Amino acid sequence: MTPITPLRQRLFLILELQSQQDLRAARVFSWVLTLMVLSNVLAVILESVPSIEAQYGLSLQLFDLFSVAFFSIEYLLRIWTAADRPPKKHATETRRRLAYVFSFHGLVDLLAILPFFLQALLPGLDLRFLRIIRVMRILKLSHYSTALEDLMASIYAERDAFVSALYLLVLSILITSCLIYFAEHHLQPDKLGTIPDAMWWSIVTITTVGYGDVTPLSPWGKVIGAFTALSGIFTAALLTGIVASAFAARVRTHELEFTTEVEELLKDGHIDAKEQRTIEHLRHEYNLTEDHARAIVRQILEEKSLMARRD
Repeated sequence: MTPITPLRQRLFLILELQSQQDLRAARVFSWVLTLMVLSNVLAVILESVPSIEAQYGLSLQLFDLFSVAFFSIEYLLRIWTAADRPPKKHATETRRRLAYVFSFHGLVDLLAILPFFLQALLPGLDLRFLRIIRVMRILKLSHYSTALEDLMASIYAERDAFVSALYLLVLSILITSCLIYFAEHHLQPDKLGTIPDAMWWSIVTITTVGYGDVTPLSPWGKVIGAFTALSGIFTAALLTGIVASAFAARVRTHELEFTTEVEELLKDGHIDAKEQRTIEHLRHEYNLTEDHARAIVRQILEEKSLMARRD
């Protein structure tokens, strides 16, 4: 296997905001990347305003070209430095690079530059579609936050309860839409003349959106409307509770896994530079704050010191 070059390793740590040696460079890069992503989202939003596009269209296009160049270089650097991604055992550099390319972050990074190349290869492609893809550049911020991954993992962990809650939601929509259809279709044939129309009313009422464009007129319709709104509150509370509980459990699991791995790492009761880098990587992996991770490490070291004195 090709030996790891210091430059590649340093670049990997900077890109992943894990460098202690080049901490300032890592932070500057993270701020530059964040600013570029947010500026691109703002540019796409402004580009959709005809008057702004007419006046600043060329400037926005030049900025997009600069952004594509910036994100392309970043993407290539991430592919190159992916060879230093842990774990390094039982995996070649090529496999580690491919693992990044097909990972969530790799696909997001590809998506950030894809609109430009799609437009170059397919000149007739709808610009509105390309704008939607460009807005997805906001997902690049997930390099420094595991919020989306934690949310999806939390839902998956509680998938049985979540599916049950969704079943109750669908059941509520179906029952209330049928009831309001039979109660109101003769009074509002243009708005509640069919069950699919009634299902739209049921969805916006259950989700407490309530546009107000369709309101029950008959006494029974108002009773059904009240029941629908209340069922929406119960269903939303149920779904929220499931997700919140699963999210909290995942955070606690991250803390326990971090503690277990650090305890294994600090068996000798001392911490050197290499172990410090590993702990910093684990902190980012488990999305813990510096103060939280430092408190856990300090507690482990104190326990090791206490056990050594007892012995």
